[in-house]
Amino acid sequence: MTLMIRVATLDDLPSLLNLHAEMDGEAAIALEQGQKIFQQMSSIPDYHSYLAFREPDPEAVGTFSLLFLPTLMHRGIHKFALLDAVAVKATHRSQGIGKAMMESALKLSAEAGCYKLMLSSNLKRDRAHAFYESLGYKQHGWSFSLKV
Repeated sequence: MTLMIRVATLDDLPSLLNLHAEMDGEAAIALEQGQKIFQQMSSIPDYHSYLAFREPDPEAVGTFSLLFLPTLMHRGIHKFALLDAVAVKATHRSQGIGKAMMESALKLSAEAGCYKLMLSSNLKRDRAHAFYESLGYKQHGWSFSLKV
């Protein structure tokens, strides 16, 4: 399998919205709202959504978002990566696409000078947790959130 991964552009927004919606089996957000959010994301330095394609097929089969953040926590290394919105099209799961995307995210993070790659996953996603653990990810602490 030849997988090509590239930064998503505004023209890719319908594919991004469909992949994100399919992740939870929900309807995609409206294109106009998606455009506003994508523009906001694009204004943040070092924050990109990526799309994965099985060449030569032009249809996107996966996506993830990656943000590189500065930190004052460690001597000599002052950046970490946050991985979000990892999704593979349902008809293409269990074919190595998710693993290839995760390897790409790790490589991009290392190239950006990050000392770690972090992600958060909903408690109900047992299969996703097993997948991340199969790639060597370890549970580190707890994730907390509060609705505002």
